[in-house]
Amino acid sequence: MEKLSVDMWSYKSYMAKYVLVNKNAKEIVDVQVLVGNLNKAKEYFQMRKQFESKSDFDKLYEVKEEKKEQQNYTEYFQ
Repeated sequence: MEKLSVDMWSYKSYMAKYVLVNKNAKEIVDVQVLVGNLNKAKEYFQMRKQFESKSDFDKLYEVKEEKKEQQNYTEYFQ
């Protein structure tokens, strides 16, 4: 059997932290680290909150991608 090697650095580059924000209260409701883009994150949160119509979900919630600063990984390799 061949073993498949997984490149964790490139895998992590596709992952992002998405934040679900209640529009009325302006507070964070949920935070998830997901693979994909913003549209996939909206779909995920809509299914998780069990909204059948997208318009109802969009009235109450907003999904944002949390931007994090670039980390300097050179300190780990010294």
